[in-house]
Amino acid sequence: MNKARTNAPLAPILVRSKNFHWPGIDADPHYKYSRGSNPTRTELENKLVALEKHGEVLHAAAFASGLGAEAAFFLTLMPGDRVLLCNETYGGTYRLFHSFLHRFGIHCDFADLNDLEAATKKITPQTKYIFVEPLSNPSLLVNDLDKVALLSKKTGIPFVVDNTFCPPPAIYAFDYGATAVIYSLTKYFGGHADAVGGAVITKDVTLNEKLRFQQSTLGATLSPDECYRFLQGIKTLPLRWERISKTALTVAEWLSKHPNISKVLHPGLLSHPHHELAKRQFPNGIGSVISFEITTDPRKFVDTIIDETDIVFGESLASPETLLCYPALMSHKSIPEAERLALGITDGFFRLSVGFENAEEIIGGLKKAL
Repeated sequence: MNKARTNAPLAPILVRSKNFHWPGIDADPHYKYSRGSNPTRTELENKLVALEKHGEVLHAAAFASGLGAEAAFFLTLMPGDRVLLCNETYGGTYRLFHSFLHRFGIHCDFADLNDLEAATKKITPQTKYIFVEPLSNPSLLVNDLDKVALLSKKTGIPFVVDNTFCPPPAIYAFDYGATAVIYSLTKYFGGHADAVGGAVITKDVTLNEKLRFQQSTLGATLSPDECYRFLQGIKTLPLRWERISKTALTVAEWLSKHPNISKVLHPGLLSHPHHELAKRQFPNGIGSVISFEITTDPRKFVDTIIDETDIVFGESLASPETLLCYPALMSHKSIPEAERLALGITDGFFRLSVGFENAEEIIGGLKKAL
């Protein structure tokens, strides 16, 4: 249909109604109560499916946050089930397993998913999923999805991708054979620091039915207003991704030459251990994030950032403003110190998410603080 001839609106339709007319006593309408389904949420879920550009039929379920989406996904498991996670995972995922899911008998194991022999040894008869971040948080290590797909095929265990750090157009996980993809929409999909949400997209119809049940039963659904913001944010995602990817690489190159920086982690740098893999797996850019370790006093560094620059000291990423995060006390605070240090997240370790500012402006703030 030619939408121009139907006088259709360009902006998404925002339906805030909590309930809907039933056409009759024997009816079973799709929209009954917005906790279960809502037209604006449906539009967002359909858009998320379309973004994956995949030939198979996919299904999406949106939740109130990325962790809400993760929790709903893992709660489709049963007591005694296990999940194999990549070695470095988001701190919230770690906390979800060790502070919550274990009470329901759902447990996790960790492995280097780039080492097929070592990862295979971690598989048990109770392992139901392999769970991977293609770009790890916060060290930006690259997990090879081709190897994860081989591990999945070899063991018969489906793999699920937390694609928060590399959404379309960075990578299309279903092309590698993923069963499901989980996003914190809060980051790149929204992109303007004004919405919180998450989603699970899957090709498994049974899994999607379970997630739909979780939406209505747990009530952790995404509000129409948040859905509207994500629909608007998606329109500029490719443009934002291209700009911030270029800016982040420029800033990373500058940081790598600074005398008060002992380590810079960005897969676009030749010095990164997974540089060649990143070029192959992320041909359209790597996004806004850079991680680095300083040799100077972290407290003085942060105080200068707060008092003398426009860089924001705070959690999250993918905002219009450049954000400096301190993983040891923010995103990865839940991880015990010994494990955190083993991952390289020291007291001098920081994660930077570049915003829409010019690279020179960001570098100027960092230079002053360092």
